Amino acid sequence: MGSGASKKRKEVKRPLGPNAEGPTLLSADVGGTSSRLTLFLATDKGRVFEMKYTNSKFDSFEDILRSFLQDAGQSRPPVLACLAVAGVVVDNTATFVNLGWTINGHKLGKECGISKVALINDFAAQGYGMLTLDRKRDCEVLQDAPPIAGAPIAVIGAGTGLGEAFLTTGQDGDYEVWPSEGGHAEFAPRQDGSSKLQFELIQYLQIKFSARSRISVERVVSGKGLANIYEFLTWKYPEKVTREVHTRFIGPPGGPRLFDPAVISIAAAKKQCALCRQAVDLWSSAYGAEAGVLALTYMPFGGLFVTGGVTSKLRDFIVGRKGHPSHFLEAFLDKGRVSPMLMRVPIYLVKGEDMGERGAMFKAQRLWLEMQSLRKHSMGNMCWETAPGSTPTGKGDSTTVVSEIEEGDGQLCDKLESVDIIT
Repeated sequence: MGSGASKKRKEVKRPLGPNAEGPTLLSADVGGTSSRLTLFLATDKGRVFEMKYTNSKFDSFEDILRSFLQDAGQSRPPVLACLAVAGVVVDNTATFVNLGWTINGHKLGKECGISKVALINDFAAQGYGMLTLDRKRDCEVLQDAPPIAGAPIAVIGAGTGLGEAFLTTGQDGDYEVWPSEGGHAEFAPRQDGSSKLQFELIQYLQIKFSARSRISVERVVSGKGLANIYEFLTWKYPEKVTREVHTRFIGPPGGPRLFDPAVISIAAAKKQCALCRQAVDLWSSAYGAEAGVLALTYMPFGGLFVTGGVTSKLRDFIVGRKGHPSHFLEAFLDKGRVSPMLMRVPIYLVKGEDMGERGAMFKAQRLWLEMQSLRKHSMGNMCWETAPGSTPTGKGDSTTVVSEIEEGDGQLCDKLESVDIIT
C-alpha cells in the first residue's frame, strides 16, 4: 500500500454483502475532489461493497483502489474495472493536473491484479447512465414528443463545466456512447430586439479571461458560467446590486473568496435579488440555445437528456414553474426555419445526480460480457485505445486526438498527438 494510505479518509462505507461468490466487477466515478467505488457481482449487478474517498487524502488513485480492495474484504480482486474520470482519456490514460495524478488503466490493472481496467470520460459515463433510466420515473418531460426507436440520443449537462455526448446504435442494435468536447465550442450570443446584452457579456469575459477572439460556451453555461454572468451584470448595473446577497456570493471580507453560484440560484428562487434572477434567466436561455444547437447537430429523435448538478439545482427555472417562465425551451426552439423539426425532439430532464456511477457500472458489465464473448466488441469511446504496451507511432492509419485542454480560456491546446485506432 502506498504512502497515501496513511492519509485516507473514508466518508461513506456501505457493506452490502459477505465474501462474494462468483466474479466481481468494479466501477468508479473519479472526480476532481472525491472518488466513489463500487464492487458488484458480474452476473446480476448485486452490490457487494461501496465506499467514497476524498482524493486529497491520497497520493494516487492506486492508493485509493488498494485501500478499497482491502476494505471490501474480498479474497479475490475483481476481474474487470471501469473508471469514469473527470478529464480527457487518451490511450486509456488520464491526468489530473490539480492532484498531480496520472491514471493508466493498463498499468493499474497489472499492479492490482485486475485483468482489464478501462477508463472512460465522466460525461461518456453519464451517457451510458441514460441507458439505465426509466423515462417516466426518472425524468421530467420538457417536450413531450414520441421517441423514435433506434434514432440518435443526445446528452447535455451543466455542472462544474458543460458536458455533451451523443449515442448511436452499434453492431448489436444497442446504443454506444460517443463523447465530445462540445462545451468548448464558441458561445454564440443571441439578441433580443435592440438589446446587445449578450454581446457585451462576451466582451466582458474576453477581458476577464484574456481571450483574444473567442469565449467557450462553457464559460456561460455551467456553474462557473452562472457566476460569470452575475459578475458581468453587477458590473453593468452596479446600482441594482443587493449588497447582502453580493457579500455572500463573494465571501466574507477577511475570508477566502468564494464566488459561489449557489448563492445566485438561491437568491433568484427566493426573489431576494433582481440581478440574480436576471442572471439565471440569461443562463437558462443560453443553456436552451446550446441544447438546440446540439439537437440540430445530432437530430436526437431518440431523446435529448438534460442532466448535471447545476441543472438539478435550477430545475424550476428550466422546466418553467413556480412563476418562472421556461427561457430554456423558448431558446431551444428559436432556430428559425428549422424550429418545427426541433419540436419533434423528446426532451427529458433527469432527476437523479448519480448518472456517472450508474454509467460506469453499466459499461463495466458490457465489457465483462465482451470478455466472455457474450457480446460483440464495443467500439464507442473505447476506439481511442491503443493495444497494451504499444506506443503511438503517428504512421499509417491514425487519427489526431486532443491530449489535454488548456486551462486559460477553455480552448483546445495546440499540442496534438497521433494515436493509432484499434478496429
